[in-house]
Amino acid sequence: MTSWYTVFMEDPIEFKKVSRLIGVLVPLLLGFIAFGATFFHVIEKWGWFDSVWFAVITIATVGYGDFIPQTVPGKIFTMLYLFVGIGLFIFVANTFLRYQAMRKIQTRKSRKKKHNKK
Repeated sequence: MTSWYTVFMEDPIEFKKVSRLIGVLVPLLLGFIAFGATFFHVIEKWGWFDSVWFAVITIATVGYGDFIPQTVPGKIFTMLYLFVGIGLFIFVANTFLRYQAMRKIQTRKSRKKKHNKK
């Protein structure tokens, strides 16, 4: 008996859906980082590199503490940015890892088929 997980991971239609989803999520994540960086650049008056650095480190939940928003709008935005950004970051990472697992399963299946034909 096969598990639902095996069927889900080996479904070629599902593989295509996940592949397309990554094509949407990665630009969305990059746009979200750009949006956050622009906000920090304008409101907190940080340089572009520092703004991008803070945006990425924040949604990746690393939080080195080297930059801290000093303005009230910056602090409020950061709270909201955290909630949305962490969820988006985890969703993108999860989808990418699922895609990699599906690719690995498909590669193994195709190798097994080639081996059985010999």
